[in-house]
Amino acid sequence: MQRTKLTLAAQVGAVFFTFLCTAVFGQDVWTGGYDNSRTNANLGEIILQTSNVQPSSFGKLFSLSVDGQIYAQPLYLQNVAIPNKGTHNVVFVATMHNSVYAFDSDTPATPLWTVNLGPSVPVSNYQSDTGVYSDIDPENGILGTPVIDRATGTLYVVAATLENETYLYRLHALDITTGGEKFSGPATINARVTGNGDSSADGKVLFVASQHIQRPALLLSNGVVYVTFGSHGDDAPYHGWLLGYKASNVQEQISAFNVTPAGGGGAIWQSGRGPAADDDGTIYAVTSNGDTDDNVNFSDSVVRLNSGANAVADYFSPANVQTLNDSDDDLGSAGAMLIPGSNLLVTGGKQGVIYLLNKSALGHSSSSDSQALQSIDTGNFGIFNMALWNRPDGPLVYLHTSNQPVTEYLLANNQLSANPVAQSATEFAVAFQGMTISANGYTHGTGILWVSAPTGWPLPSNGVLHAYNADDLTELWNSDMSGADSIGGFVKFVNPTVADGKVFMPTMDNQLFVYGVKTGIVPLPVVTGIVNAASYAGGAIAPGEILAIFGQSLGSQDVVDSAFDATDSLPGNVDGTTVTFNGVPGPVIYESAGAVAVIVPYEIAGAASATVQLSFNGVPAAPQTVPMAAAVPGVFSADASGRGPGAILNDDYTLNTPDNPAKAGSVVVVYGTGGGRTNPPATTGRIATEAAPLSSDVSVTIDGQPANVLYAGNAGGEVAGVVQLNLRLPVGITGQVPIIVTVAGQVSPATVTVSVQ
Repeated sequence: MQRTKLTLAAQVGAVFFTFLCTAVFGQDVWTGGYDNSRTNANLGEIILQTSNVQPSSFGKLFSLSVDGQIYAQPLYLQNVAIPNKGTHNVVFVATMHNSVYAFDSDTPATPLWTVNLGPSVPVSNYQSDTGVYSDIDPENGILGTPVIDRATGTLYVVAATLENETYLYRLHALDITTGGEKFSGPATINARVTGNGDSSADGKVLFVASQHIQRPALLLSNGVVYVTFGSHGDDAPYHGWLLGYKASNVQEQISAFNVTPAGGGGAIWQSGRGPAADDDGTIYAVTSNGDTDDNVNFSDSVVRLNSGANAVADYFSPANVQTLNDSDDDLGSAGAMLIPGSNLLVTGGKQGVIYLLNKSALGHSSSSDSQALQSIDTGNFGIFNMALWNRPDGPLVYLHTSNQPVTEYLLANNQLSANPVAQSATEFAVAFQGMTISANGYTHGTGILWVSAPTGWPLPSNGVLHAYNADDLTELWNSDMSGADSIGGFVKFVNPTVADGKVFMPTMDNQLFVYGVKTGIVPLPVVTGIVNAASYAGGAIAPGEILAIFGQSLGSQDVVDSAFDATDSLPGNVDGTTVTFNGVPGPVIYESAGAVAVIVPYEIAGAASATVQLSFNGVPAAPQTVPMAAAVPGVFSADASGRGPGAILNDDYTLNTPDNPAKAGSVVVVYGTGGGRTNPPATTGRIATEAAPLSSDVSVTIDGQPANVLYAGNAGGEVAGVVQLNLRLPVGITGQVPIIVTVAGQVSPATVTVSVQ
């Protein structure tokens, strides 16, 4: 029969395929440092690998011209619908001339839109007793990296302006599709807190725009946009400030934190790295030189803010905090980097000491720094940036100090290796690098450390973009290997942005350079990962399981969706891409250069292993042999990320969310894949039209409590392989709790949740 209408349940199921046909891991770069942990890592990069980032195949593709220097990290979003211009992958660029540009990232075309946010501040206006502030020249405009809320389609950015001899900072909320202001933007930034420190009057310390620089990347956390400030050139008076604004109405200031309300200094500048934040909204910042009393002033300290983000809840101050202040050896030169999935925080300062801290118990201060889990004195000046490849076999931390190579430290058993486990062959005189890790998850051979570095000192200087194998720091490529690849004027601290097979490199020369695999060079298909399309877990595969296959040159450059034929079946060849399992074709849901979605054919059930052979236009990738199991359950998440709220319907057929929880004891419908064979047997690749329970035993726990499984089998109106589970929730549970499905003794990852009241 011809499918003409989807039921509500099938519409929810279709979300999975919409996701699979657009972006499997998601390549959006929405904030400076790639995430709120500030790891400087994009672990969803499935195109660029060590095999194709080589002098023969990789280089500069084109450049995009703007009206000023680019100190902010470019941001990137896939599939943005621009009014009257279609859908584009967009790179957003902010300049020191106070302009924001939205470019199609795939072609050297004119901007999709651009806006200017007011007259920038000439650096000649930053005068002091010691002369003109010259770290930035010739203007200060948009210095801190903006942040994007994809859910609301909003880019938040702070611009410094000089208007009628008045210094102003304004927080703008721009529509990502037009550049128009929204959410009551812009808001002029002002603040006052209780205190009698510098710039105080009548018991209140005032924020004075002309005394401050907005250096760090903006932070978006739990509906609040946070903006941080430090000094320009340590020119007193100044303070460190962290100010919070409601994202849905930027006129509403939520919080105001001052580092030194009873003194002065304590800048939060962090070499442009933004404050870090946990998922629950807890914020961490690292402050610089100024007054410290372990009471109300917290210069040269790691601070964890309270829930209101207006006071210090916990802190770490090194034993030599006064020496750091006296010698201008800011602790806060690199900011905080959180290790996801742990209670660990890594930081380092100008003195070249690496600190590993327990973020839940920072330990305050001690005479011997015994409150730190670990400190490593590199013996060299200056830690200004870090990157993390958070691998399950041991996280790797990358950093650099002056006149030294780039170094790699292994984190194991809550300790960093005492010495680097790898280092680059090249040494760099200046420790002002930008750093980015790109990798396809945790797969060896896909990790690349991108480092932008100056060619000399003092600045300004030309720069070089380096690509290192992230496993051992051997160099793969650099932009000086060919004159056509030069990056021109070096911008200190700014990270290369890596997304969807391209590297976006800011310059001092009013240019954004775009690098990638050169046109006309098509490497052989390479498979780098085969995972469950719901959970993204690797390992064994099951008959009927929907898989996501990652790699390079797997299919067409653009995503090509499959379509059901007259028999309501999916084909085994989509635009030249085929996948066989022990020689049996698997139905292809979509194909693209970096990822393919395919269904394991039921015909190979019972085999001990499967040889997976992907081909594109008749050219085969190396075959992959994977073990088989009767079932490999995975539960789809609502946002198709593999974690968080599940793709689950309440008993009224509305989507289960934290704001729309199910009642304990009620029936919910859960969607997944990897349930194995059904009885009667399903037909590979065909829409399921009748109920067919899974052949294997099924059990489900909700928050550790058993749920009553009313039905577990194929999902009506969806292709065979999509599993539907009708469950009665146990009583006595509340909150956003994990759901775990067990089929044939195989257990789904505990990463998806259901909300219960």
